[in-house]
Amino acid sequence: MNVDFTTDLLKSLESDDLVFAYSGVISDTITHKIIELTQSNIDSAGNFVRFKNKISFLMAECYQNVARHSRYSVDMGLNSELRGAFYVRSFGDRFHIASANSVSVEFIDTIKEKLDKVNSLSPDELRLLQKQVLAQGKLSERGGAGLGIIEMARRTGQKILYEFEPIGDNLALFFLQLNIVNSDDPTVGVDDNSLEYMKQLYRKMQENNLLVIHKGDFSENSVLPIIHMIEKNILRLNEVKHNKQKLYNISVELLQNISLHAARVDGVNEALFTLKKSEEGFIVGTSNYIDEAKVEHLRESLNELYQLSRSELNDLYREKLQLLVDEGVSGVGIGLIYLFRKSSEVKYAITPKDKKHLITFLVRL
Repeated sequence: MNVDFTTDLLKSLESDDLVFAYSGVISDTITHKIIELTQSNIDSAGNFVRFKNKISFLMAECYQNVARHSRYSVDMGLNSELRGAFYVRSFGDRFHIASANSVSVEFIDTIKEKLDKVNSLSPDELRLLQKQVLAQGKLSERGGAGLGIIEMARRTGQKILYEFEPIGDNLALFFLQLNIVNSDDPTVGVDDNSLEYMKQLYRKMQENNLLVIHKGDFSENSVLPIIHMIEKNILRLNEVKHNKQKLYNISVELLQNISLHAARVDGVNEALFTLKKSEEGFIVGTSNYIDEAKVEHLRESLNELYQLSRSELNDLYREKLQLLVDEGVSGVGIGLIYLFRKSSEVKYAITPKDKKHLITFLVRL
């Protein structure tokens, strides 16, 4: 993974209003933070506000599906090819909620039967089926009577997309996607290629050992859930013992930099955040737009920092910090200095994009 990869990733997601992808241990807490982050982005974009409660409910249901069927456990570690994944994507009039997890092949036929059943029914037939299942009160071997699947189909009003991919002889990857359409136009329906899009994103994350991809609004309300997610989940569950505090602090610096300084596009701080697990620790990446007037000063500041030794960076940091404390001078570049002081390596690239520029950082701990 390099600077160009991160820059190109943001460009490839340009048509999407929101993309959030997480690969790792999926827990109640992390699901709550993903929902919180999604709600904040919905508020910023505005086009799915009336569906916000429905989307939150469906995200929780989708997580329960992962918890019910997944063979993944914390003990497998974040490097396991079986780790679960959770996705949210919004573009135009469509909103997708998706998951990927491993299942035992012995349960595939049962899961397929339930999904094919609900996909074949009309809204009235789904309501009747739900009443019948509730009246019978039977629980399946996997801890549910298919009520979650029925409810997901009812709430979306769209067919549930799914696919199984074999992993060896006994396991398969189970991809599931829920679809919400915000349009009164009956011709606007589910994009069948959207599931393949999610699968490609899943593979990209596995190949590059990415834990988080987030493309969307990076205003203050959107940044906080990401910070809490790193602090409460990724760091707690990851087996890497060193550099945890550095990861937290550097992530905060990079996210705050976007929140405060990124150029707004249609009133939104559009940007990309990635988190990769490496053999040594972590690599944090960001990519965002900046105004052309700021480019030259930023480039000069970064080039100056590259020339400084660790001790010189420490001296400069103390000098700038003292200036901030004594005289209240803002914009002294403490955040950038901190990145160079605390990281093993900082890479950056500035590329022109229309009337703005893209600034991409890749920080290795």
